[in-house]
Amino acid sequence: MFSIGLTGGIGSGKTFIAEILKANFDIKIFDSDHSAKDIIQKNKLVKKSIILNFGKKSYIDDQINNKFISKIVFNNPDKLVKLNSIVHPFVFKDFEDFKLKYSDKIIIVESALLFETGMYLSNHINILVTSPHEIKLQRLIVRDKRNKEDVLKIIKSQWEDSKKIELADFVIENINKLETEKKVKKLMSNIMSKYEEN
Repeated sequence: MFSIGLTGGIGSGKTFIAEILKANFDIKIFDSDHSAKDIIQKNKLVKKSIILNFGKKSYIDDQINNKFISKIVFNNPDKLVKLNSIVHPFVFKDFEDFKLKYSDKIIIVESALLFETGMYLSNHINILVTSPHEIKLQRLIVRDKRNKEDVLKIIKSQWEDSKKIELADFVIENINKLETEKKVKKLMSNIMSKYEEN
């Protein structure tokens, strides 16, 4: 099993790159962000802890109240750390189970918080996706239909790219989709060639 981390700040396009990889290579992708959402929605211990720490409005009709939670955590860094500390141990467990299931495959773990949570330490290679600040802003405003102020708060809550670059093995700048696709395919082909040699 060979594990590759794929990360990037919100709006950088890491999911777009994961889709390129999935369509062109024999790999398995673990989406840690999807895992976290699933855990928040379904895990009884996590739900109980979130309600205890963030209040009864955290869930409405047994569904996570994203607007309420987002307003709290993106205005208070300590609350964001608390939420991550509740959810991420379960995400790590999911990832360990995933690795056991696909132990004979190349695995990519896609995570917005790959470096922040320390998940990158268990990977053989880590890839960082970056985009200029203004491009990320515009993507998020259009995609998520959020106002600029909310988007800036989310971006500010994550590590800056300069900090992540120090921990990444490879960096892909995602501006033009066609150019990005070429870069991703070339990089992954090189990684797979070296993996197959070993």
